[in-house]
Amino acid sequence: MNYYLALKTLHILCAIIVLGTGTGIAWYTLRGWLSGDSQVIQWVSKETVRADWIFTGSAVLGLLGSALGMLVINPAWIEQTWLQLAAGLTLAVFLLWLPVVYLQYQLRAHANQENSHSQIRWIMRTWCLLGALAFPLTIAIVYLMVSKPSF
Repeated sequence: MNYYLALKTLHILCAIIVLGTGTGIAWYTLRGWLSGDSQVIQWVSKETVRADWIFTGSAVLGLLGSALGMLVINPAWIEQTWLQLAAGLTLAVFLLWLPVVYLQYQLRAHANQENSHSQIRWIMRTWCLLGALAFPLTIAIVYLMVSKPSF
């Protein structure tokens, strides 16, 4: 068995999960909140937090583990500019994701409150802004990993 190919496959699958669940979570959370239906908002808010930890969290751990495993096999890659840039972008995405998770907890908490519309609007705007910043960075990471450009 080729361990490098197994790790690379795991890495690609985890990247797909992060992109797919991130997009799906964003879509359903936004649509749920735009519906104005309090039962939908409560359910979506609860499930968003759960899905982000189950799918995104476990996929991020898989990405980190597979990346470290591939670096053990190919330690010279750490000198590659494309990898250093991808690692920096990954850190940026992670730093954007942490407040997103916090905001998801805030949304869930406010979903049951009748008088928190201005607070909810601010949370949703901030949540959408952070997601809009993170998504193109994630696409750039995938591009760097696939193309491995020389700078």
